[in-house]
Amino acid sequence: MRKITKQIAEALANGKNKTIGNTATFDGKVYLHGNKIAEWKENGLYMSLAGWNTTTTRERLNGIAEHLGLNVSFNQKNYNPYSHSIAIICGRFQLLSFPNGCFLNASNLSVKL
Repeated sequence: MRKITKQIAEALANGKNKTIGNTATFDGKVYLHGNKIAEWKENGLYMSLAGWNTTTTRERLNGIAEHLGLNVSFNQKNYNPYSHSIAIICGRFQLLSFPNGCFLNASNLSVKL
């Protein structure tokens, strides 16, 4: 995990606002280059590639999940985004359940805590 990702994940977990380079967390939300990629809501943590399936976006989301002890991962195969070997199809509603209580909803991942 990159140092910036660890610091942002710690700030998110502790409910603190922090900006480091291209990543910021404010009021329970994480932004990368101004795009919201994670957000705490009443029913859990929502994560999204925000339309940017980049190495950095996936690394930030995977780092946040790792820091929070969540069994969630984003990766890429043939230029397409995946989570837990399941293709993430933007614009199409999908609801998938994982053993640890995670749900995949189109490009968003809802982690029920």
